[in-house]
Amino acid sequence: MSAIDIDWGRDGRQAGYIHLPSSTNTSAWQDLRVPIYLFRNAEGPCTLLLGGSHGDEYEGITALSALAHSLDPAVVTGSIIIVPALNLPAVTAGARLSPVDGRNLNREFPGDPRGSLTQRLAALVVSDLIPRADAVYDIHSGGRSLRFAPCTLVHEQDDADLTRRCLAAADAFGAPFTVVIQEPHAGQMIDDVVERSGKLMLSSELGGGAAISPGTMELTRDGLLRLLAHLGHLASPDIPPARVGRRLVVPGPAAYLHADDLGTYEPLVEIGSSVTAGTVIGRLHFVDRFDRVPQALRAPLDGILLCTHGQGLVRRDDVIALIAVPHEDPGTL
Repeated sequence: MSAIDIDWGRDGRQAGYIHLPSSTNTSAWQDLRVPIYLFRNAEGPCTLLLGGSHGDEYEGITALSALAHSLDPAVVTGSIIIVPALNLPAVTAGARLSPVDGRNLNREFPGDPRGSLTQRLAALVVSDLIPRADAVYDIHSGGRSLRFAPCTLVHEQDDADLTRRCLAAADAFGAPFTVVIQEPHAGQMIDDVVERSGKLMLSSELGGGAAISPGTMELTRDGLLRLLAHLGHLASPDIPPARVGRRLVVPGPAAYLHADDLGTYEPLVEIGSSVTAGTVIGRLHFVDRFDRVPQALRAPLDGILLCTHGQGLVRRDDVIALIAVPHEDPGTL
């Protein structure tokens, strides 16, 4: 049976494990133990902080580990639940998907309590963690295959007030960009479960390339403290205030540039830069063909180069670039 080593009603700092029984070819009676932390100081708001849903996205994993080992429970109001490496098998394998069952945790919600390991983990999050929280922040980055200009992600919802609250939380975090997005897999993601519950949901893309930079770590670490202060858990932290980030929207499939062939990608424009439709943002080199010259890759739209491919080698159908445009909905600005 799945279990969590936390006494939810006890004040102070607690550290324990989420226990998930598993049976594999190499470990018949395995007990997968995922570290979890609770900081509680009397009644108050509860926020759930998650990292490592994808195992090659290290910014959130590392920043949440740092927070879990430095936060003083005496300065906390309410409860903060931290799971730095939720999809632990994927994290320890340095992979997007779980090596146990080949599944993508953030495409398995609401999960299945009688399913594979990843499905059972999703079901436990839905049954045991999300109901305790008033707000959920699921930290992502581009992982191995993508590189993002650091941004927070907000889904525009039918409830305009909830959308405004999510945007205000994103502003408090302080990333350079806040992106209003409707993702093609939204119905299978944790976001959908949280939003259907009427709770505040925030996600992010904070870098990528399966690497951590000092800049993204500083942003993530300080942004978490600003967010927790905004949500009522902490007094104003002694860190720089949030910059006012630009609000963007991904307008649809036309914003994506996909590769038609295998090759190596030569970027020519820095992510986060303004581009116009037709701007050459990179070149694709066909290193297996002597008879093909490099192909100029052009921005499909006017806007901000929000994301590019994260590695040098590109395969057919990979995303090479994503363009976001200014968000101009006066109802949520």
